[in-house]
Amino acid sequence: MQFQAENQTITIPSGDHLISLRNRKRMDLTSVKSIERFDQTEFYVRTSQGILHIKGEELKIVHLDVDKGLLTLEGIVRVMQYDEEQQADGARGLLHKLFG
Repeated sequence: MQFQAENQTITIPSGDHLISLRNRKRMDLTSVKSIERFDQTEFYVRTSQGILHIKGEELKIVHLDVDKGLLTLEGIVRVMQYDEEQQADGARGLLHKLFG
């Protein structure tokens, strides 16, 4: 996979997860599997490395290509945090532990 960044092309090994954040206002992500939920203040993005929780202001999707696993967001990024898969799945994680 190739990733275009400010006058240069970066080749990323297939499946690698990469985050590029420019001036806390534009974020590019690779290895995106899905967007669980989002609004202008937070995004929950499922990546190859787990759920990425992004908080900020005026967040919006500029580009999304789920087939290639690419996502570009714009807005003011305040917080980025990875959550464990079980925590993000909530009840399913608990039920799986009890009956799984």
